[in-house]
Amino acid sequence: MQWECFEPGLQGRDLLVQSSTGSGKTLAFGLPLMHRLSESLHPQAIILTPTRELAQQVAIELRSVCSGLSMAQLVGGMSYSPQLKALSEGARVIVGTPGRVIDHLERGTLDLSHIHMVVLDECDEMLNMGFIEDVEHILSDVPARPQTYLFSATLPAPVASLAKRFLIDPHRIELTRGGGAAQHADISHTACLVPEHLHAKALVNLLLHDEPSAALIFTKMKQQTEEVAEALRNAGLAADYMHGDLNQGARNRIFGSFKMGRLRYLVATDVAARGLDIGGLPLVVNMGIPTQLENYIHRTGRTGRAGAKGTSLSLVGHKESRILGAWVRRGGLDLEWRAVPTPEEIIKERSGRLAARVQSHAAPAFEELAKMLLDKRPAEGLVAALLSLIEDEAHLGFDVPETLPLKTHHKPDNNKGGIPYASSKRNAEKRSSSPARHPQKVSGRKHEHSRPSRGDRFDTPRNQDTWYSRNKSKKGAVSINFEGPKKSNLTDGRPKKGQPPKGVGKPIKKKMKI
Repeated sequence: MQWECFEPGLQGRDLLVQSSTGSGKTLAFGLPLMHRLSESLHPQAIILTPTRELAQQVAIELRSVCSGLSMAQLVGGMSYSPQLKALSEGARVIVGTPGRVIDHLERGTLDLSHIHMVVLDECDEMLNMGFIEDVEHILSDVPARPQTYLFSATLPAPVASLAKRFLIDPHRIELTRGGGAAQHADISHTACLVPEHLHAKALVNLLLHDEPSAALIFTKMKQQTEEVAEALRNAGLAADYMHGDLNQGARNRIFGSFKMGRLRYLVATDVAARGLDIGGLPLVVNMGIPTQLENYIHRTGRTGRAGAKGTSLSLVGHKESRILGAWVRRGGLDLEWRAVPTPEEIIKERSGRLAARVQSHAAPAFEELAKMLLDKRPAEGLVAALLSLIEDEAHLGFDVPETLPLKTHHKPDNNKGGIPYASSKRNAEKRSSSPARHPQKVSGRKHEHSRPSRGDRFDTPRNQDTWYSRNKSKKGAVSINFEGPKKSNLTDGRPKKGQPPKGVGKPIKKKMKI
């Protein structure tokens, strides 16, 4: 990307760049920008980002290339004093979030009259966070027609409209031509079918079983970050949370611990995690899926960066499993479903890892003590006692009931996307030994889900479609009783010919269009 952007950037052309997270876009706009700065001590370039973390990351990366670069970071949640000082000393580059930049404009402490370069970083995320109007306001305050760089992982209609309005004959660079599959070629997408109230327990089991070196865990709400982090800590896992209500000092401390490896698992909201630059992150977990495919791509793009391999894991219920399956087909991604590990599987996996560590570890300092202990106790008992000292305090996971998919017909080839199916021999044996769960029970009635459904399933009579079709009027109205159910002549649980199903009642003359 840096190669593609450098030459047209030096020539002063506008750039419209569509590229995924982790592709090196900071230096892609930073290198030509720094080459075009003059020695004058006033704001010459402004870089707008959706979050303060991303603004700080951009500033750090630019200073790593040019340590003497005079720069002002205008972000919320930080004191005004250092920002005002940097502006008064003639900062040549402004890096900030739209809200704080507008605040300085209204206070009269920021002058954009000499700006000749504008960078809009992660513009689609600024749209999602409701900053597009603020961005338009800032661009409208720039008097001269500046050189503008617009970077975005996706290009929804409002972003395309913004580019059409403020960019003139831009040099278009698209490094995501293959869609989601091209952006996520180094990411393995997996998912687990789990009810929402069991997500935290399922996550504990998965982390205990897989033991990733680090994981970034996304939640939908701030309160959920705290609850999930507490569940992980109670299971003996080093975890903490981060959301927008934390002050900047606490967020910097937590992120620093995570980045240095002292903190293994970080639970965060989308906003808090935006702009976090974490090299070599092996796992991203979604506690439920976001509202849009583009947000899912942003989330999972935190792993598998710069050619490294990564894994995305999503914990979803039945409804979200269908949405995720549709996204997979739309984005051309390969999705594999897995079961939540049982405590027995966790113990087996952990024992295997422990045995491998013991076999590969040498401890000459303890050899004399080992000989003395072997003289007093059989080897098997001694080793078992030592291992128990290590493992006794470890959490064994939760007994999470298996969640079966709504559809129980034959499994498609390769099971890539679509409806989840149990993927282990253990689950297959459970299904074969539990015929009562095929069909599943819904509110006391059995429904054989042998055909695709629309939306959620309701407790409705099996022959309701037939009854409604018989009672349709010529104009397509359906008779519905609003007075409540009336006495039914049912004897065997099924309606007799010409009668409505149980609980519907006798049709009345008043009709409504459906």
